[in-house]
Amino acid sequence: MTSPQLLDAASLLDLELQGTSLIEASAGTGKTYTIANLYLRHILLGRKPGEILVVSFTNAATDELSQRIRARLYHALAVLDSAVAGDDEFLACLLNQQQSLEDEQQQLHKMRLRHALRSMDESAISTIHGFCQSALQDHALLRSGIG
Repeated sequence: MTSPQLLDAASLLDLELQGTSLIEASAGTGKTYTIANLYLRHILLGRKPGEILVVSFTNAATDELSQRIRARLYHALAVLDSAVAGDDEFLACLLNQQQSLEDEQQQLHKMRLRHALRSMDESAISTIHGFCQSALQDHALLRSGIG
């Protein structure tokens, strides 16, 4: 088990994205911001919205996550298109990282962001209850041995 770490903009860009991550923090400490940035990184790596599972406790939190993730992807695309990050430390670090890439890779990242924005209806952002219900419905026959 790894020890907890503080995630600033630079460490969030370097965080390993393989496996499962748990983000735990008090109210108002930036969990939604962090989740949206991690989601953005997954998209840039080529994952599609339907391949990224985000689970929260309440419907309100799930709705907020969905809206904030969509807004984050849109804002990131605007920053990559304009090459101006503004006051956002994470997007400034991301832009700096992107500018060190080949032009072809930069264009690929923009294309992935555009595709993700068009595909957000396929995203797997749900409550724990909703995720469990979906898993039970999708795999009901597997459990009984029929499928």
